Amino acid sequence: MINKTKLERLTTLMLSSVFSALNLSPRFHGSESIARALSAYYLGLSLRRVEDLFHIPRSTVQYYWRKLANYSPPPPPCSGYYAVDETRIRVVNGLLYWLWIVRDLNTGKVVTVRLSETRSGLDIILLFEGGRVKLEKTINILHDGGPWYNILSTLGVKHEHVTFGKRNLVEQVFRSLKLRLASMDKHFPHNVSKTSILRWVKAFFTLYNLLQQGE
Repeated sequence: MINKTKLERLTTLMLSSVFSALNLSPRFHGSESIARALSAYYLGLSLRRVEDLFHIPRSTVQYYWRKLANYSPPPPPCSGYYAVDETRIRVVNGLLYWLWIVRDLNTGKVVTVRLSETRSGLDIILLFEGGRVKLEKTINILHDGGPWYNILSTLGVKHEHVTFGKRNLVEQVFRSLKLRLASMDKHFPHNVSKTSILRWVKAFFTLYNLLQQGE
């Protein structure tokens, strides 16, 4: 079962912002039907279940899900107060990637994501640069005890090793993602590419950020 209130709210938000920004005008299914199907998929239904309930082919749902990864709203003024963390992403064939995210602790939104084979100081730099977040002295970053975060000291960026408290907010994001992946047996198919995984994750966080509005 999925939360019907969240389903309706997410559908409305998607239609009012994402669909218009991406200029999505489905030809064979109404925009509201597509948005509702995408919302249900985000909230945990399998593609097969979405197809059965909404009578929209899973290939169509996948097509528009990939489109969500292209959504790039005008960046709000960043607070400069972030939490960063990484978690493992597995593929059926045994491949292992590291998924990094940065969450703005004031807005609650995920501001950037990165997928990598390694964990290093360079990954930290590329993570923030990819999200157009400047690593400068005016920001503050919370993180765990990973040695790759030492690069922040070298760059003169204020940062703190925090075990609990505010840093839990970034772990909440991973819990939401892992809960969604649970219905996919907690891994991606064996033939999926790194690019496809990153696109899927970006689509997920597009809708995650929409739900942060007004909460």
